[in-house]
Amino acid sequence: MIVTPSSQADLAGSFSKMREGLLYGIIGSVLAGASLMFLLFGMLASTASSGDGGGASALGVLLASVVGVLIGGVLWLWGFYGKFIPGVEELRKARPEYSTAATLIRIGFIWGLVLVIIGVILTLILIGILLVLIGYILLILGYVGMIILCFNLNSSEGNSLYLVAGILLIIGIFIPILSFIAYILMYVALGDAVRKYSTMQPPPPATPQPSPALPPPV
Repeated sequence: MIVTPSSQADLAGSFSKMREGLLYGIIGSVLAGASLMFLLFGMLASTASSGDGGGASALGVLLASVVGVLIGGVLWLWGFYGKFIPGVEELRKARPEYSTAATLIRIGFIWGLVLVIIGVILTLILIGILLVLIGYILLILGYVGMIILCFNLNSSEGNSLYLVAGILLIIGIFIPILSFIAYILMYVALGDAVRKYSTMQPPPPATPQPSPALPPPV
């Protein structure tokens, strides 16, 4: 595929936004995961020290862990929904072959999350459970879109890291930690793509050749 100078800038911008979103998501996931471990430790320590004077320190660990989980969740949401998905949308506009993956990601993750949130709020009635189920199905479609995106990127960019990431996302359905590794591989591969399209320079304009001087009339 021929890449015009204008599409070079579009691709570099979309890949950069996707990469930035993954970075926020990775940091948020690490922070939330570590905080959850400390949260569990704080709960156990609080229970064990309820009869002595160590309850205050355990409660401090518990509160700090809750704050860490909240901050990690906000970082992940901002990175994925505020950066990565808009970057995929920009990529779809620059490269129509990404339309299927972009549509699944946009509809699946955005509307899936919305329906899950509304459904959780309405869990006291039957419609809430139904909305949670539909939202979960949409989130699965969004996840499938991520897998398709990885395979499309491998096909167009020729970077095998995307292929490995797509395979890990498939296996990650059963082993979630592999999905996290897949996002790290995507982050690295997107960095290569950003450098590639940022350094590509359009060819210099052709210099007009002077026409030969005509002999003076006789």
